[in-house]
Amino acid sequence: MNVRKSLVSSLRIVFLIALSCSAATGDRPNDVQYDTDLISPALYKARRDSVMRMIGSDAAAIFYSGPERMRNGDVDYLYRQSDNFYYLTGFTEPNALLLLSPKGITVTTGDQKMKVNEILFVEPRNPQAETWTGRRYGEEGAKKIIGMQHAMTNDTFKKMFSSVMFSGIKYLYAQPITSDVTGELKQLLSPIQNWIDNAKRYNSKVEMRDPNAMVHTMRIVKGPEEIEMLKKASAISVIAHDQAMMSVEPGMYEYELQGLYQYVFQRMGAEYTGYPCINGSGENSVILHYETNRKKIANGELVLSDCAAEYHGYSSDVTRTYPANGKFSKEQREVYQVVLNAQKSAIALIRPGAAWSDISATADSVLQQGLFGLGLIKEKGKKELRKFYMHGLGHPVGLNVHDVGQSVLVPGMLYTVEPGIYIPEGSEGVDPKYFNIGVRIEDVILVTETGNENLSQGAPREISDIESLMKKKGIGNQPLK
Repeated sequence: MNVRKSLVSSLRIVFLIALSCSAATGDRPNDVQYDTDLISPALYKARRDSVMRMIGSDAAAIFYSGPERMRNGDVDYLYRQSDNFYYLTGFTEPNALLLLSPKGITVTTGDQKMKVNEILFVEPRNPQAETWTGRRYGEEGAKKIIGMQHAMTNDTFKKMFSSVMFSGIKYLYAQPITSDVTGELKQLLSPIQNWIDNAKRYNSKVEMRDPNAMVHTMRIVKGPEEIEMLKKASAISVIAHDQAMMSVEPGMYEYELQGLYQYVFQRMGAEYTGYPCINGSGENSVILHYETNRKKIANGELVLSDCAAEYHGYSSDVTRTYPANGKFSKEQREVYQVVLNAQKSAIALIRPGAAWSDISATADSVLQQGLFGLGLIKEKGKKELRKFYMHGLGHPVGLNVHDVGQSVLVPGMLYTVEPGIYIPEGSEGVDPKYFNIGVRIEDVILVTETGNENLSQGAPREISDIESLMKKKGIGNQPLK
């Protein structure tokens, strides 16, 4: 692995597309097939056109790819494109920049000059590097496969940036250069940083603006293609949860369940997990974002598994809680039913025009009533509830597992609904029989024109359905030899 400077050997979301850019030269067999369900270049183009309409003809916009991050030594973390850059381009390589200019940019191709409105700056193709880390798009691949109007190698960005800045624009929409931008990407962005520094010094007439909020607004409501991606990510997550429930048994380690989830995700075509898998048993079920996953699972414990797949950039988010031995105890059953009742009451209210605050308040009320009935809280109220329920009811999902959203629901939005109760050992005033019972139930809910659709309902939630499923054997029970 020496010489691993990451052009990012990776499961690139579209490794097939990077490969495809060589098809025109005939160096790829015709029967080679990769993913066929990608979002179309036309949709990405429509998004870029929307940005240009919003910024107007007296402005330009620049977006840059996500930074590469070193894990240790000469090993990088698996590369994942930044959300907004991917949303506008579908491009999965690092060290890239997107320049949008509604009034047009003059470029030279061969002996001809032409005016274009968009340029994607990419790493140049390098046969030696590609032998180590995989094929790059290059300029031609970016145009033919990604559908960019024009593409250039990223070493030309500085010159083109100067041309745009002196073209008479009044506004430059440029993403802030964050502290995690290092290495080659930081060098590529240095013309922008220099302009920002000099603009303050020389009182530049060009006003700098951040385009992120604009793109976030575009991302709130998902289109049909995005919804299909989230349905696929959720369906894969459901299969993994089902297999985990069928496979778990006392004596297994939490990491065995983690391995099972990740195996199912990749076997079903997901490129990544949407976030680090949470598989907390017993005392770890009450830790909200427990990720260590090293404990041996004991008989009589609950297992809280919060694991979901990311498919072609879009992340689901699904949680199930189930008994390690396949049978809920009386106390586990009681707490679980309170959480399930709260989740059901919240999902029933999800429809266009509903306010998320009202939905959350309803879930809170059900949780308070249930905990009071069990004697776990002495009075109804948010302060008492927060002793055992420390997070919000849910969040939007999309390109980010915690995606952008708004307070009033409209069709095409997707929210998780994930109430939970967590009772750590030693909780004051609580009967010890409830100690180390942690329950969270989470589903991805699509707001439809008439109500909602639960994209992850295939993984059982009812106590009787969970216990019935757990009588079966899953793929995680087979010994490895």
